[in-house]
Amino acid sequence: MTFLLKLVPRMVISLLLLMSVTATAADDQAAVQLRKLLDAMNSLQGNFVQTTYDKTGAEQEVSKGIFMLLRPGKFYWETREPMPQLLVSNNKTIWLYDADLETVTVREFTDDLRETPALLLSADAEQLRKQFSVTRDDKNKVAEAYTLTPKVTEGMFQHLTLVFKDGQLAEFSIKDSLGQLTRCVLSNAQRNKPLAEEKFFFQIPEGVEVLND
Repeated sequence: MTFLLKLVPRMVISLLLLMSVTATAADDQAAVQLRKLLDAMNSLQGNFVQTTYDKTGAEQEVSKGIFMLLRPGKFYWETREPMPQLLVSNNKTIWLYDADLETVTVREFTDDLRETPALLLSADAEQLRKQFSVTRDDKNKVAEAYTLTPKVTEGMFQHLTLVFKDGQLAEFSIKDSLGQLTRCVLSNAQRNKPLAEEKFFFQIPEGVEVLND
């Protein structure tokens, strides 16, 4: 099992995929519509509630916190409940800080797209076009819902769904290869507000054990 599946909340994987989709240039209408929505978002910040369900639909875990996202590929993801955890990326390095365990796990991005969806941040448009199809749920009259499905079924997830209301990203979910669903609902979301670059670099505290993955 890869580093990100072990340690990183599945919502963050979804968030990273969200960033990667902006680089696609597929010709079908759904992909064009989705790209238009995402291209209008250079930054995003707010609160989240993340809920994980097993393959039967039973609720497994709920977590809450704040996030900041800055294109390309920078994010700050702070889980505050039930266990504090901080995930930071500057699009070159990923840091996962666990204050309770007094550890920081560090990993650099690689170019192996098969390892984890997060690495799609560094993919070019041609790679993305080859690996995903995009569909829109036309039956949903309240919101715009788009589903991304990998064209190769050997990956870690079955599909990613993004939901927009009034042109604003409202929630997204990811279903993994084992049938587990993780859904994230956003609140107090602010788009294209200035974000400090230093938020996306983690300064490792003294005395903390550093684990290189």
